[in-house]
Amino acid sequence: MNRQPAAQRSGFLAPLLALLLAGLAGFGFWWQMGRPVTLTDAPPGKIHCVSYTPFRGSQTPFDPTLHIPAWQIEEDFKILSTDVDCVRLYATDQGLDQVLPIAQRYGMTVLVGAWIGRDPLANERQLSDVIRLANAYPDTVRAIIVGNEVLLRGEQTPEALAAMLARVKQATGKPVTYADVWEFWLKAPQLADAVDFVTVHVLPYWEDQPQPVAAGLAHLEAIVDKVRAAFPAKPILIGETGWPSEGREREDATPSLVNQARYLREFMAYVAGAGAGLDYNLIEAFDQPWKRALEGTVGGYWGIFDADRQAKFPWRGPVSEYPQWQTDFAIASGLGFVLLGAAFLRGYRGTIGDWILAGLIAEATGSALLLQVRHSLLASMASYDYAAEALLLLVTAGSALAVFHAQATGRFKIAAFSSALAWLCRPWRKRLDLPTILALLQGSAVVTALALSLGFIFDPRYRDFPLAALLTPAIAFAWLAWSARDIAAARKADRREEALLSGLLFLAGLLVAIREGPLNFVALGWAATALLLALPLLPALRALRVGAAEPGIGAHQAQQAK
Repeated sequence: MNRQPAAQRSGFLAPLLALLLAGLAGFGFWWQMGRPVTLTDAPPGKIHCVSYTPFRGSQTPFDPTLHIPAWQIEEDFKILSTDVDCVRLYATDQGLDQVLPIAQRYGMTVLVGAWIGRDPLANERQLSDVIRLANAYPDTVRAIIVGNEVLLRGEQTPEALAAMLARVKQATGKPVTYADVWEFWLKAPQLADAVDFVTVHVLPYWEDQPQPVAAGLAHLEAIVDKVRAAFPAKPILIGETGWPSEGREREDATPSLVNQARYLREFMAYVAGAGAGLDYNLIEAFDQPWKRALEGTVGGYWGIFDADRQAKFPWRGPVSEYPQWQTDFAIASGLGFVLLGAAFLRGYRGTIGDWILAGLIAEATGSALLLQVRHSLLASMASYDYAAEALLLLVTAGSALAVFHAQATGRFKIAAFSSALAWLCRPWRKRLDLPTILALLQGSAVVTALALSLGFIFDPRYRDFPLAALLTPAIAFAWLAWSARDIAAARKADRREEALLSGLLFLAGLLVAIREGPLNFVALGWAATALLLALPLLPALRALRVGAAEPGIGAHQAQQAK
């Protein structure tokens, strides 16, 4: 852009106008992100029951040495007892047996669960424990749930579960039930004879055909009608229902704080009105970080309280996805301002249009960086997660800085990927110049986008779309390619790596869009980002075909093009 004649260049008015327009665009974006949304109010009164697992931080039920201290459970019940009448347990080991006396002190009841799997010895311990606890705390144990989604996992037969239920019923005299997703109750109707009530899980987000939050309650009502028709003589307990506040989109089922509040508040209003008499248990009390190892980001964010034991949303009144959006706007704009200032202090003198475009890209980069930092903190668990997220942020920020520097100096050339790889192998042999830096950053972004896209194609269920992280490199390098469109030294040399990666990424982006479907707008955004990343490299495909068709175009001509 510095190649424009002086007559076309602007003075101080252009950067000031760019900052103003970029600030207005950023303000509008963050206002939209954080605006309060009016939702159905939940009726007054306590929640019937919530799933309770006490694990915090790095604690996990997969640690056989872990024993939850009583004080930790006590802290949780001080919070829960204000709004909740009952908790559901899924097992009795690792200190969970201490829940019963603590719940008794707080006047709460417990749905005690025996975790049933393939191991007969572990099953025996669980069954013995629930029998002991039910007999020791008869007024606190509301009912006993023998097995959770065992048929779904294929770990026991209906006949084996029926025998366990009969044993517990005979030994305790308490109501007994088995819990599973509604489809498996319909597949094993013989279990109904062994239970006092049917416990079904209805999770619209996790359905094989995911339901958007707007249709979630209607879907639950339809499932309840199906189960009632199949088991007319049995009461029904909704053993799990809820909505995640974070994680990947499944078609148009979108995890978000507002959607979580909407679904739960609409459900509570339904139970108080048309669904009066329907018993239920919400999943879950507190966000559980350990579940992210099994289900990706979404697994850790089903709680009505976050992992720090803070309420995530109010039960009445408007709800904001980003209640601190003014602070977010200030930080994002500050990042964009620093980026614009640092990159263009070298004497950039573009036209008003150039400045406005640069300002908007800087503002977008600041917002993308902030959103990606937030996602990194939500999604990361182990040290290698944080390391990977840090590298991704480095590519994002580095791409923006390098491209802005290239725009400011008018140096649009990007080295070949093979040259950048050669520098990585022997960094002491050659000075790291701007073309090599650009190639390293662009190559890193393209390879990352390709690897993630392949994951979305072949193993997508628990993978997030890190759209904010790669949107910046996509826009930045597309901007650089557009700026260099009339430069003779365009990338037309022998660049097989670029040709291969651009073709694969372009194809992968299309396949992601096809696989996820037209309802998943975030996946479509990811596909568009992948295509935008591939776009500046696509001329390498043409150059490669020309080189193959014209033997006279060889190393000498390629060197001249460089």
